[in-house]
Amino acid sequence: MKGKTFGKILIQDSKQEEAGSILFSKELRTGSFEMDRKSLLVVDDEAQICQLLSEALAPKYDVLTAQSGEEAIKKAVLSRPSCILLDVMIPQMDGFMVCEILKSLRQTKLIPIILISAKPRQAVWPTAQRMGVSDYVEKPFKIDQIQDSLTSILETSPLERRRAPRIPMKIPVLVRGKDALGYPFEVHSETEDVSRGGALVQLPVRVPVGDQVEIHRSSSPAPKGFAILTQARVAWNDEADREGPCLHGLEFLNTSSEWVIVQ
Repeated sequence: MKGKTFGKILIQDSKQEEAGSILFSKELRTGSFEMDRKSLLVVDDEAQICQLLSEALAPKYDVLTAQSGEEAIKKAVLSRPSCILLDVMIPQMDGFMVCEILKSLRQTKLIPIILISAKPRQAVWPTAQRMGVSDYVEKPFKIDQIQDSLTSILETSPLERRRAPRIPMKIPVLVRGKDALGYPFEVHSETEDVSRGGALVQLPVRVPVGDQVEIHRSSSPAPKGFAILTQARVAWNDEADREGPCLHGLEFLNTSSEWVIVQ
């Protein structure tokens, strides 16, 4: 049996995964899932929280729930939800460990994660941001906060974000990630242009579309209105088969860290 093993959790290869998805849909689906509706995975060890979020979000989304880290990973791999609402304090493994595993797997690494915790935002967000978490909601929360976060992450399409006004601007950045061969890199570059949801950056290495990178301000204080650090997904790259620098279109993943220009 091929796959990655984390403790007792085995992530199956593609054929086994397909078979598992069929079994999963038969055993766990509680209603008729519509193809054009987005789906959510709510992860919390408190059944009351799972029920509250399920009932509140069900009119708009198909909702699955999990009450442990192991259950969350299995359901995320098999159901491929549009977004995961993940509590930090859950049994077996905490939310950070679950997030780290999900972001390392091909099947789940691009799924947005909203982290939920009773801890103050400033105590959790720096770590969560480095791990690629899209947003953070502090307990106790209002349903409106969850709905607003989901709307921001899921209802704005990549095409709409790319249509946002782009401003030619050279900003020194430090970019960290892995190249097409899987080797880690850390390079200094600068943006060609920026927008509310992304940036165009030239890199000396090619990063595959869909992979994530970290963007840091590389020198001097950041201009007013620009985030110091953000996670980004490679939306496209210059696919020309040639040596030399490669242009990359980067889409910001962290809604609270967008480089929004202040008027």
